[in-house]
Amino acid sequence: MTTEYLCRHFSRMGARLRVIQADERQRAKIRIDVGRDRSGEFFDIRCQPGVFPEVLDVQPQHRHLVLMVRDGTAKDKFLLGRDERHWFAAAVPGDHVHDVRTAIDSLRPVGARDRRAIRQGEWFFIPDPIVPDKDAVIHRNEPLSRGAGSKPHVCEELLRRGGVTVMVSPEYPTGISPAEYEALISAQPRLRRRSWRRMTRDAEVYARGVVRHRDHRTVHLDGWHRVFMNRESEARHAPQIAFLD
Repeated sequence: MTTEYLCRHFSRMGARLRVIQADERQRAKIRIDVGRDRSGEFFDIRCQPGVFPEVLDVQPQHRHLVLMVRDGTAKDKFLLGRDERHWFAAAVPGDHVHDVRTAIDSLRPVGARDRRAIRQGEWFFIPDPIVPDKDAVIHRNEPLSRGAGSKPHVCEELLRRGGVTVMVSPEYPTGISPAEYEALISAQPRLRRRSWRRMTRDAEVYARGVVRHRDHRTVHLDGWHRVFMNRESEARHAPQIAFLD
């Protein structure tokens, strides 16, 4: 598809598009971002020479489209569209995505395929009337974050079960164990001054009350809800998305 043809498809869902050739520092064949100029937000796509994105489906009424990029024998799919207040881009896992509906289904976590699911951005909340243990710690105004610089969703009340305690910093966004942290700062004491935060990884997470995020509508959870994140991280081409909410 030519740039003109791509722009025509993007305009059908009300979006502007800029396609430019990637510079030599870009390793990925394609890089998708959401930029902003005086006219507002636009999609910024940077391709290596010989890479031609293809639009598989556009749903103007929902303001979504599916973009495909061939990488050898692989066909990487991306869902692009409007989510409440802003444009977004998400890498889509799975080999059976051919339109907007199947892309959305592929991103939905298995545990969140319940009609009662409440979604806010990449997070899904499913009613689950648990009874917290008497010694359970209920955190107040606790952030939910997928890491790597994303803006957190803040839960009025949050409860974790199980999981692994990790120490997180900008240099270690997925966390390291407390033992690894102690060994690290013992070897490099200056690192102790970095912004470290003790967090829990891979836990069962439950939320209740108000959930806020500056880019999404506030949701109100009546009773405890199990929390799931979408499946974008399962897509091997997820790093090609530069945009983080």
